[in-house]
Amino acid sequence: MKVMIVNPPTCTGMKYIREGRCEQRLNSFQYVMVPISLPMIAGALEAKQHNVKLLDCIANDVDVEGLKKAIAEFDPGLVLFNMSTATSSSDMEVITRMRPASKAHFTVIGNHATSLPEEVLNGSALDSVIRREPELTAQDLVDAVEKGRALKDVLGVSFKSDKGIVNNEDRPFNENLDDLPFAARHLLDNARYTLPVINEPYTLIITSRGCPHSCIYCTAYQYYGKKLRLRSAVNVVDEMQECYEKHGLRNFTMWSDTFNQNKKFVMDVCGELKKRDLHKKIRWMSNSRVDQMDAEVLKEMRSANCIGISYGVESGVEEILKNMKKGATAEQARVAVRLTKEAGIEVLTHIIFGLPGETMETIKETIQYVKELDPDYAQFYCAIPFPKTELEEMGKKNGWITTDDYAKYELNQPILNMPGLSVEDLQKARNMAYRQFYLRPSYIFKRLRKIRSFGDLLTNYRQAKDFISSWISPESTEKTAVSESKQLVSAAH
Repeated sequence: MKVMIVNPPTCTGMKYIREGRCEQRLNSFQYVMVPISLPMIAGALEAKQHNVKLLDCIANDVDVEGLKKAIAEFDPGLVLFNMSTATSSSDMEVITRMRPASKAHFTVIGNHATSLPEEVLNGSALDSVIRREPELTAQDLVDAVEKGRALKDVLGVSFKSDKGIVNNEDRPFNENLDDLPFAARHLLDNARYTLPVINEPYTLIITSRGCPHSCIYCTAYQYYGKKLRLRSAVNVVDEMQECYEKHGLRNFTMWSDTFNQNKKFVMDVCGELKKRDLHKKIRWMSNSRVDQMDAEVLKEMRSANCIGISYGVESGVEEILKNMKKGATAEQARVAVRLTKEAGIEVLTHIIFGLPGETMETIKETIQYVKELDPDYAQFYCAIPFPKTELEEMGKKNGWITTDDYAKYELNQPILNMPGLSVEDLQKARNMAYRQFYLRPSYIFKRLRKIRSFGDLLTNYRQAKDFISSWISPESTEKTAVSESKQLVSAAH
């Protein structure tokens, strides 16, 4: 059967990342992320001999009318859409606008649809929702639609029926990730996905699924569960080798909830890369937890040509870390960042402002703490009470949430009014954090010393220009964010 897989445009033309728990508006500080779930689903469907077309409207600059035309021309039997919380209103509107172009079965994936299947189905022209891990459920759903089977037997699906919304039982998580076909990257224009730091194409490699930790703001457990499930090191490196040999890709991000959750796995991946001499041809990055990193692993990662690690530091204040159930300390982050830099690996730290217990004083403490850590890059986010998270439950109970407009549920817009910390204060604090971190003379000099080519110069210029427009004029930024949010809501209605 013909199946079309779509990363849809927004009604306003704004660009967003939609991939699992990572969803945010694009700017020059973020790379154009490969929506890796989509080519993974495509690979699973091609393995069942289906004719699959994948259209990433974000990367390929396709607007709503362009998508409607593409669907009409391909004439699929099923269309699968990607969805995030911040874009959900727009996504549902776009999906509804596609209905005149096709009589296909419409379905959707993503954390938001997994958390709120009834709301998503009732608010759009969708026929079904794929909940949680999508590949095997997509295979079963496409087979059912093609053969006219009843959807009541498809595990992991919610669907519309004459009697209302039906939520089938959850599909058990796939215990052997090596069984999944590799992502169908031949269906993507891989050159469109580039890393701003090195200005070259890259791709994501899924290394594991599941996270045993309990951070109150995170949606990971809803989608992939709490049990850690690892691919084999051989299988991971096989896919990297295919990417290099077939698609000419030499830059990789290891995509997982926590890459270093299992030390043996990390060491095995590094060993496999070196065994094949693939580390001499490629370079890679990963995320990691600060409390599970040590010098031995870092040395091995660097020897396998790891060039960057991102850490979810979140805060420099112990009370805030305890309140968010991070399970790691500020001192552990200090040690991990120091060891990573000593190993010759660049560091990106992620910070979240506005979690329970936050005040302007704790934010100032965290900003100073991050400056002392002195990572190569830092991103500062606002705490968002995503659907079905513990933070949402706390926010509703305590009256912290200032809006039910999901278009504002993005990481650069504060929507939690915490005791002693208003949303206005939080926005100003976030802008202050960016200015204080990136405008340090020592940081600017460090960045200038790393410029090695004209491409590096252009990349740094583009990032500096975006930085100035976003953070040097914070009042302008706030007005723009509010205006864009209103446009999105208006378009959705």
